[in-house]
Amino acid sequence: MGRIYLVREADAGGRLSWPGPDRLRPLTSRGWSQAQDLALRLDGSVIDRIVASPWLRCQQTVLPLAERRSLPIESEPALGVIASVDRAMALIAAAQEATVYCGHPELLYAIVERLRLAGEKVRPLCALAWAALTPPAAAVALP
Repeated sequence: MGRIYLVREADAGGRLSWPGPDRLRPLTSRGWSQAQDLALRLDGSVIDRIVASPWLRCQQTVLPLAERRSLPIESEPALGVIASVDRAMALIAAAQEATVYCGHPELLYAIVERLRLAGEKVRPLCALAWAALTPPAAAVALP
């Protein structure tokens, strides 16, 4: 089991504040500050992979971290806005290395809750992130 970091998207303002498609809504200046803070908070942590929702604001949330680590951001639809919690949990349970997963708030809160219900220790790191160990496959499905 490796360490996982669960990150929700940084501030991108409200849906109504952006005139374009929601999928392309970028971070606000506050969101960029949160993304920079996340990169600093994870400084010194072992991170082998960064996986994010394909939505722009999630990709931007982990961009400062990816740049600091010289790591690519892997785009993963299982972390998207209308993703299944079961599919996201299966993705996380399959992790073989220390991985950052960035998705949308509703999905991330559901994942954190599912991990806690399975008895996994999930600890908050900052307003955007939690740390845990990769859950065993048995913890992926609700009892």
